[in-house]
Amino acid sequence: MSCWVNELKILKTALTILLLFNCGVKKSSAVAVVNRVEITVDDLMKALPQSIEPGTESTVVEQCLEGLINRELFIQEAERLGLDSVITYPLEIEKKGLVIYELFADVERKTAPISLPELQRVYDLLKNEVHCRVIAVRDKDTADQIYKMLQNGGDFATLAGQYSIHPSRVRGGDLGYIQEYFIEEPLRSAVLGLNPGQLTRPIFFDSSYQIVQLLDRRPVDPPPPPFNESKQQLEEQLKISRRRQAANEYVQQLRRRLVYNSVGLRVFYKPVDSITEAEKEIWVAMRDSAKYVKVGRLLHIARRFPPYLDTAVRTYAIKRAIEDDLMYEDGLNRGLDRRPGVVEQLRKLRQKLLYETLYNRAITSQLTVSDEEVRQFYETHRERYPGNDWTAVAPLIRNNLFEERREVKFRQFVQELRTRMPVKVNANSLRTVINRLKTKKEKTK
Repeated sequence: MSCWVNELKILKTALTILLLFNCGVKKSSAVAVVNRVEITVDDLMKALPQSIEPGTESTVVEQCLEGLINRELFIQEAERLGLDSVITYPLEIEKKGLVIYELFADVERKTAPISLPELQRVYDLLKNEVHCRVIAVRDKDTADQIYKMLQNGGDFATLAGQYSIHPSRVRGGDLGYIQEYFIEEPLRSAVLGLNPGQLTRPIFFDSSYQIVQLLDRRPVDPPPPPFNESKQQLEEQLKISRRRQAANEYVQQLRRRLVYNSVGLRVFYKPVDSITEAEKEIWVAMRDSAKYVKVGRLLHIARRFPPYLDTAVRTYAIKRAIEDDLMYEDGLNRGLDRRPGVVEQLRKLRQKLLYETLYNRAITSQLTVSDEEVRQFYETHRERYPGNDWTAVAPLIRNNLFEERREVKFRQFVQELRTRMPVKVNANSLRTVINRLKTKKEKTK
């Protein structure tokens, strides 16, 4: 007997705790229920426009709720029809984009904080500007030869015009004046160590070997604002620069995991439909020294580009698709697709795709406007188009007729859905939203 009493006490205690817990949780009340699915006050508030004219609150709120109800009806009907299978591919594409975006955000978030000495160094680099010339060439041997010629008295401007691939070659390599901060590394460190008239040795930068000559160094006029006034802006700029650098470094590391096969890439130089079964088995890239990406897996990428498109652009697109797949896999391995923000965005995207797919199937694709109907409308309402002939107004008439029919078809379809799916509106919650808006307007007066 005492055992039963003890169990009853424990049960009562648990129920009391549960009730207390639930009382502390503030839930958003339902403003409508569509076939057992709630549309909450929060849902409605988020859907309302930012600006509402005074006196129109009731109309705007009711129209907005009507839109949410119709949207939910469409989504549930799309689910019932199995349209999830239709949106699988576009949803996966959207998911890939979201995960890759989150991946770069993750990479950028992990950058080191900006220290005060770093800010001071950036500020000092903004105080001076330098006048430089540059010669850029593709290979190191040529760069070494040019450097020797310059050391032996060769004319910089002449050699720049003859050998350089830099846009400044037409000006003899002259870059004009530039603040020291805006010279990218590793060129900046080399230039800071020069005196006017001196040269850097060939430095590999931006896919070329570059030789820089310092012509002049002088203070910036006017000078930058005092350090205390510039500190906050400099910190923001440095954060952006550091995040961009972290992203670039991540991409470079990722690309080092890939080896491309020129034979496989050349397969995409030909029309996609002419690629043979044997060619589909040729590997295009090797990932992490183990996994092969073959031609056949990339045909859907190649089909996006017309045959006459430059082969370099098509090759770039193929490589980018391979890199995106690798980044997507990296993001999934980090669990980025399970982050609440990503999950919520995917939920909304799924609903959007379901709605649009059903809307197109049940409404848009069911409508047509014939040339005869357009002509008949024109003849019947010719007075509406003075001075305009048939060819000028036909597209406008066709579009107007189509929009009218789409609206009618939409209303009919919604009514059909409502006969099968119960919709209940909570008038009290609806009034609460309207009153909240009116109160907010009064407070802002």
